[in-house]
Amino acid sequence: MAKTQSLYDIVRPEPESLLQSARSFGYTIETALADLIDNSITAGASRINITFGIEHYNSFVRIEDDGKGMNEKELLNALKMGSFNPLNIRKETDLGRFGLGLKTASFSQCRRLTVKTRNSSGKEFVKCLDLDIVAKKRDWVLLRGFADEQSEKNSGEFSLKTSGTIVLLEKLDRLLENSADKQEKEHFFRKFDSVRKHLGLIFHRFIESGEIAINIYNEAITAVNPFHISEKYPSAELQEEQLSIGGNSISIQPYILPHESKLSDDERKQIQITKGLTDHQGIYLYRNKRLISDGGWLDLDFRKKESQRLCRIAIDIPNTLDKEWQIDVKKASAKIPDNIRKRVKNICFSAIEKAVKVYTHRGAYIRRKGGKKEVIYLWHAKLKRGIKSYHVNEKHPIFALLTDFMADNGTIFRDYTRLLAEAIPVSMIVNDFADPSTIIETPLQNHSEQLIEIFHVALKVLTEAGLDEKDAVSQLMSMDVFQKIAPKL
Repeated sequence: MAKTQSLYDIVRPEPESLLQSARSFGYTIETALADLIDNSITAGASRINITFGIEHYNSFVRIEDDGKGMNEKELLNALKMGSFNPLNIRKETDLGRFGLGLKTASFSQCRRLTVKTRNSSGKEFVKCLDLDIVAKKRDWVLLRGFADEQSEKNSGEFSLKTSGTIVLLEKLDRLLENSADKQEKEHFFRKFDSVRKHLGLIFHRFIESGEIAINIYNEAITAVNPFHISEKYPSAELQEEQLSIGGNSISIQPYILPHESKLSDDERKQIQITKGLTDHQGIYLYRNKRLISDGGWLDLDFRKKESQRLCRIAIDIPNTLDKEWQIDVKKASAKIPDNIRKRVKNICFSAIEKAVKVYTHRGAYIRRKGGKKEVIYLWHAKLKRGIKSYHVNEKHPIFALLTDFMADNGTIFRDYTRLLAEAIPVSMIVNDFADPSTIIETPLQNHSEQLIEIFHVALKVLTEAGLDEKDAVSQLMSMDVFQKIAPKL
């Protein structure tokens, strides 16, 4: 009888080649540590300590949590590539997806990964995955313990609770570019300054609620809330929208930040976060309270513009929609599902329009209750054949009053205002607004007493010209420049 021929071939990946490829997923030290902290939160941790050492031939990064820990079988599975199927249903608190994060995040920065864990039974387990040993053995080999005494010393003892996990990164060939000399150490510390801000942003909801505390060398990381910048000048919260995909709820909350001219020096630094105010405009996508996208417009066809820089939009999704939103391995990017794309775009467009008004009128946007009242601006824009120009509003009540008062000489005043409009230094203003280090102040911005004086003089002139006082006050209060001092009048 003829031997049955197999219908398939088995093609196993080369261990070293696959691990080397996995090192190039595009992690930074910030996104790598965030991915490792995801595992700690999924394990029920409430405290996470990050420490590091930077000495020649002995540099390391250590992450300890007080989560539930693992038994030996669970630890072996955690160190296996693709240990979880991304299509499987997971708990709501599970921040993972692919079963790759521990390995890809760690090896993006180092060549040796050691995990020491202890569960409620009190028994400890240690496994080590070393790229150099994998390359030598040409197989998926794990050391049953520490690679050497120095590695054991770097791991240290558990300090947070009876259970928990210690992740130790060594042979930091990606994190340390050269050697641990003085200049390299300065670069290392600079990177960890950025780590603090990044982790404070990504996990700000967890930190604010008190669910977790993250420390770097016993210094607590503070939450960086991208929407709440100032107690005195809170962000405007627009109408919240609720959408749904397959019965899974999606929340969309647009915010308009206060104009930076209103903020203190510390608040202006906070509003810049890590990339600057313009780059942080746009969508903030949260998956189970964990921030995925910190600005930008995902795959919507909006460009980042200076005039939109005060617009930030929070979108909350559950982990059951990972596939629809195409969350990547690093949990750092996503794509808006086609079936809600148009609605999301309309919500963003509406928020952008309001943000541009605040930016253009230096924070004069006011949410009104009751009837809509027209705002009279000193300037207005004209669009003709695709060309935009800016002009003094000749229909402004004070402009009309002055031209009437000057009678035959009113044309001189009109021509002068047109010359002012012609001479606006548009290029200079645009460049100054684009520079986050430059704070632009109008002549009367911090001199409300002078604006109040101008208001009362204008009120007197209008009433003496025959206008009823109530109508005169109404006209003046409809002007954008006086709305900001309304409470003091």
